[in-house]
Amino acid sequence: MISRKPNDRKINLDLMSNEFKSNSEKQAFLKWFLDALDKTEVINKRRHIAICPICNEKNFLLHEENKVISKYEYRIPNGEINLIVDSSILHLVSVHCLVPDSSVITALENLYCKLPKS
Repeated sequence: MISRKPNDRKINLDLMSNEFKSNSEKQAFLKWFLDALDKTEVINKRRHIAICPICNEKNFLLHEENKVISKYEYRIPNGEINLIVDSSILHLVSVHCLVPDSSVITALENLYCKLPKS
């Protein structure tokens, strides 16, 4: 069943373009990011397979664990709206070193804790 609320706003992950400056910066961000996402609501679990538009892999993988990422969405509260982020963001950050939109980072900081300075 698809879970939607009137104040949900889907984040377009195709707009992610900035990359981390170093591997250590990526690793520090990824640890914080995964911990912060654990505090969010997981919705809309699905069974289909999506293909990564960057690497053409038929499964989205989490880099370090080489683990297939299930298809679902995160609902991140952000004041009067909820940001809806596809689980493929895990692949885009961990494998392709892309940085999420600043609205996602700010919402996670408000929910979890401030992003550590690098």
